[in-house]
Amino acid sequence: MILSGAGHSNESDGLKAARLATHSALGQATLTQADLVFVFVTHHHLEIAQLLVQEVMEVAETVNVVGCSGMGVLTDDRENDREPGVAVLVMVGEDLDVVLVHERGEGAGIGIGEQLLPYDKDDALLVMVTGLFGDPARFMKQITDNIGHLPIVGGMASPNPWERTEPPSLQWCGNEIGEDLVVGVLLRGVNFATGVAQGCQPFGQAYTITQCDDQMIHQLAFGPAVDALKEAMDTLSAEEKAHLRRNIFIGLAMDEYAVERKLGDYLIRTLMGIEERSGGLGINESVSVGQTVQFNLRTPGAAHEDMVQVMKRLKAEKGSLAGVCGLYFNCMGRGFGLYAQPDHDVLVMRKYLGAFPIAGFFGQAEFAPVGERNFVHSYTGALVLLW
Repeated sequence: MILSGAGHSNESDGLKAARLATHSALGQATLTQADLVFVFVTHHHLEIAQLLVQEVMEVAETVNVVGCSGMGVLTDDRENDREPGVAVLVMVGEDLDVVLVHERGEGAGIGIGEQLLPYDKDDALLVMVTGLFGDPARFMKQITDNIGHLPIVGGMASPNPWERTEPPSLQWCGNEIGEDLVVGVLLRGVNFATGVAQGCQPFGQAYTITQCDDQMIHQLAFGPAVDALKEAMDTLSAEEKAHLRRNIFIGLAMDEYAVERKLGDYLIRTLMGIEERSGGLGINESVSVGQTVQFNLRTPGAAHEDMVQVMKRLKAEKGSLAGVCGLYFNCMGRGFGLYAQPDHDVLVMRKYLGAFPIAGFFGQAEFAPVGERNFVHSYTGALVLLW
């Protein structure tokens, strides 16, 4: 059984916020110390992040502290994506086995895979946080190539979206902290369930890539890719077309053998631009001939509906949430900026799952498995329940 608690503080004094959030989390769980602490802070506290983490260690009486900075943070109490904040989740469990891992640089996944080799990974889960310096999909592949399949959840730290800072983000694990650090914790002796809520609705029809080069799709169904985009846009209503600006994305099918695909069945990627000469579409993902794609429209309605469906599925799968805690990795493109209302996702969780300790952050990307494969998601909310 896991005892857990979450704490949150909006104090502008980062050290005070860290103390208050950690004491609140310990108090919720009726604990005086923790076996493991997740700590997420907003970009406002970057300059004192190392001191802030040390403060959490002292209060929680453990060096097992993992986390990062982000545009915003959240707990089951509220989402905080517009002001200073610190979010903390503490955990204690008789059967909980915690293995901290960290590595720096582009080959971080190789080093983390080697660190995990001695440990039994049956029924284990890796919670991983990466920075802005590297490709998380590459880190995942490096780990998988080394140790085989292991479910990975987590996210990529995010910067201050309104002002450039140096460093843009920080990640920490125990006494290690840095912007070029990939950090994680292997959890054993826990049960878990994951859910990924998309924010985009497919429109038009699905197309097969028939000519491409790395991140440039030249042809869809043997015609210029831009013609397929125009064809798909013709299926939208006048109201939908009025809200197209920066809201059209491309979805890469996660299962090429699916007979039908719907909301949540695509990896959402950004349309980076149009190559006027060839009519090609640039995206932020390498693709290959034969992949299935479909254009997607990001709307608050689609995001809300998928969030509700994912929560209902998790409730049906888990049943009672007694003794459950959670981590929620939310895209920085969601939150108030998408819904124009505060605390949307937290309120949906509370409505359909009930109240339980959660901590998380608003990041640049989200990691979660779908079936037996780990994916890097965009514009999603990835929730993992732990018990």
